[in-house]
Amino acid sequence: MRRKSALWDKTFLLTLVTLMVPMILQNLLTLGTQMMDSIMLGQLGQNELSASSLANQPFFIFNLLIFGMASGSSVLNAQFWGKRDIRSIKIIISICLKVAFTVSILLAAVVMLFPRAVMAVYTNDQAVIELGAQYLQVIGWCYIFHGIASTLLTSIRSVGIVRVAVVDSVFALVCNTSLNYILIFGKLGFPALGVRGAAIATVITRIGEVAIVLTYLLFIDKKLKFRPRDLAAFEMGLLKNYLKNGLPVAFNEVFWSIGVSIQSMILGRLGADAVSASQMSSIVQQFATVFIFGVANAAAIIIGNDIGAGRMEEAKSRIRAFRWIAVWVGLLAAGVILVLSRPVVGFYNVPEETKELALQMLRMLSVIVLFVSQTGIGVVGLLRGGGDPRFGVFVDLCGLWLFAVPAALLAAFVFHAPVLAVYLCSKLDEPVKLVMLTWRMRNDRWIKDVTTAGAPQELP
Repeated sequence: MRRKSALWDKTFLLTLVTLMVPMILQNLLTLGTQMMDSIMLGQLGQNELSASSLANQPFFIFNLLIFGMASGSSVLNAQFWGKRDIRSIKIIISICLKVAFTVSILLAAVVMLFPRAVMAVYTNDQAVIELGAQYLQVIGWCYIFHGIASTLLTSIRSVGIVRVAVVDSVFALVCNTSLNYILIFGKLGFPALGVRGAAIATVITRIGEVAIVLTYLLFIDKKLKFRPRDLAAFEMGLLKNYLKNGLPVAFNEVFWSIGVSIQSMILGRLGADAVSASQMSSIVQQFATVFIFGVANAAAIIIGNDIGAGRMEEAKSRIRAFRWIAVWVGLLAAGVILVLSRPVVGFYNVPEETKELALQMLRMLSVIVLFVSQTGIGVVGLLRGGGDPRFGVFVDLCGLWLFAVPAALLAAFVFHAPVLAVYLCSKLDEPVKLVMLTWRMRNDRWIKDVTTAGAPQELP
């Protein structure tokens, strides 16, 4: 008798919506915060917008490194939660937090001590470099606080703790937008600080975010019952398991983010208009892809929980369902890009030529996002949740480093192609990744339980 598709399973769909909606809402709020940052700085001029955009490239790499390390812990924690092995989950979170804090300190020191050298990597425009250096000297503090908050939020959502992230994001939107308005433009008696004011507002907001997450985890949460002493927990077997299954995810995110950062460097050499147009189109794209990665992160939790609980057939059925869901979510994301393009671009105080360039980029993205939906849900949701994060590394890095980055470099500096052609070349990795994923998922042999090594035998 043929098993009914998970697409018609009410329990599965309810679980998906319960996990997905808070994560989508959190990401929308986060993007709203970024967009307000971008729009307010865009009111100052194209140089200020370009400076903040390029100065945030190191943070982009750092953020994905932290996300990768925490997502690596989630590969294990989702399956441990299926077994209800709470002690192992606490130890994995503790290990991940220690690593993240160390990395945060090191990278914060680099951007604050050598801000002009960092900016010079991305642009040769001296005005943009000086503005970006002002921003980096302050924003470096943000790395430390964001590292702690992001690690905790990403780690705990693997056990279904997602609502605190929404509260955290609401606070960030209100606090950062208010402080930006006051400090960038000099309101309520404060001096107008421009890009430096935006950086100060972000640091203050990140401090508040850490306070919210720690308060919830240590004093309110009843699921993990985390206590201050748990922050010091350690187990060598679990460390080895984390390094084996978690580090590939961190490796993936870091080298993927470096590749994307190189693409920003390429656009930075093509002029401030190319950088500004790319920044505007990126904001719209991210609003569209929150739906994709909301589904992807929910998929990782659901599939991981099923495998950890030993429900392999159910996991296989749900993996097939998620591949169909990816098609429909991709169409939704394409529609969002087309609808939001003109209204969002119209907010910016930039030349009309730059706005038109951004709109042309967005038309390209409305097609590319159909591939992003398949690859994003496939790598972040299914491969990681299904216990095969290493192939996800292979897919992401091969597509980016063997196709997209070389194509963009050749288009820009050898063939001197127009900005739009260079931009299109930078997106060539998505079709390549889809082909590789389709080959990998032609059967179910890649699905496995990764919690069998290193877990303590005694539960609390």
